[in-house]
Amino acid sequence: MPRVDIDYDQLPSEVKHNLSVEQWQEAKNEVILEGDTIPETTYYLNLKNGLSREYLAGQRADGPLLPVHDLAGARGKDDTQFHTAPRNAHTHL
Repeated sequence: MPRVDIDYDQLPSEVKHNLSVEQWQEAKNEVILEGDTIPETTYYLNLKNGLSREYLAGQRADGPLLPVHDLAGARGKDDTQFHTAPRNAHTHL
């Protein structure tokens, strides 16, 4: 079950331009909730205000955050990033 319940129509344009409705259903599982600990240093998109910036591992999330690399599907709507992971990739539950 997804950890965040944000309707697709309420997402920042950066997400809607790069993920289909179906991909958003999968991407919800990757969202770091506000107050949760950032699992890895990378760029995240704040789903409340649409701003992206680098967060450091161990910081607290200041909003629901989607890792920017999850937007890799781009306009082609390729969802490979949700079904494969590089060796030694870290995930959070």
